[in-house]
Amino acid sequence: MVTEILIIKLDQACRFTGHQWLLEIITARDDNTPAFEQVAPIMQHFYQLGVKPDWWKLEPFKTDAAWSNAVEAIERNDSRTRGIVVLGLDAPQSELAASFALAARQPLVKGFAVGRTIFGDAARAWMQNEMSDADAVDHMAARFAGLCDVWDAARVDARLNREKANG
Repeated sequence: MVTEILIIKLDQACRFTGHQWLLEIITARDDNTPAFEQVAPIMQHFYQLGVKPDWWKLEPFKTDAAWSNAVEAIERNDSRTRGIVVLGLDAPQSELAASFALAARQPLVKGFAVGRTIFGDAARAWMQNEMSDADAVDHMAARFAGLCDVWDAARVDARLNREKANG
């Protein structure tokens, strides 16, 4: 309840001051209710409270249905949203690639924000003196560039599939 009140106040303050804001949802790791079943109802709850973030940052879903449910929640409640970015949860690039391929099909998904996926391994190695400063920077730059390539390819593939479907 206190958290909800703070989020409502944040939403109001951002609207009053003209700032955009992003709401990130990370669901509980509960094997009984998968993340994709939890996110859209959580989003709907915020909308019912009057909260309309400019951006949503959502987990890297593994099904089209999960992405569709999230997008439908937004479209049902907020025609002015800026979009969705995919978070990484320190997932390996191969897992993110699969989610990116699904997410890129959704026009509201604009990109990704996956910090730990980019810097996690390098930071751990650097902190244990197993990687030099320069190697850490190179590792992070390569990881970021690789993820950009994966995202760009997913967007191109999604666009081509839409064009084929539309004749």
